[in-house]
Amino acid sequence: MAETGSKRGPAGSETVDALGIKVLAFIVADVDRIIQFLNVTGLQPETIRESAQSSLFLLGVLDYASKDDELLRALHQELNIAPASILTALGHQAPASEIKPLDRKTEAAPPLPRGNLFK
Repeated sequence: MAETGSKRGPAGSETVDALGIKVLAFIVADVDRIIQFLNVTGLQPETIRESAQSSLFLLGVLDYASKDDELLRALHQELNIAPASILTALGHQAPASEIKPLDRKTEAAPPLPRGNLFK
């Protein structure tokens, strides 16, 4: 049973699944990238098409991309997909429009007494 992705992605403009498909297509288009992807994930070339129908798999693709700085840089340069978009889709970072500065200062906790606990 294929999972459908309705979760909104970066800036609400596209679904997480659509972003995952773009990243997967980018990986598959390059021989070195797909070989590394297959080695890391343990997938076989024959199973990628079927796996790509799963929202969880596409989240895994985004997670894979988020851990590879070189891949993130290439995605940003060639597809104009900002690393922050991928992190936001994964829920690791709030979208820039939702980040609000703290409106008050927090006070530090008082220091703990320094005594020998092993008397």
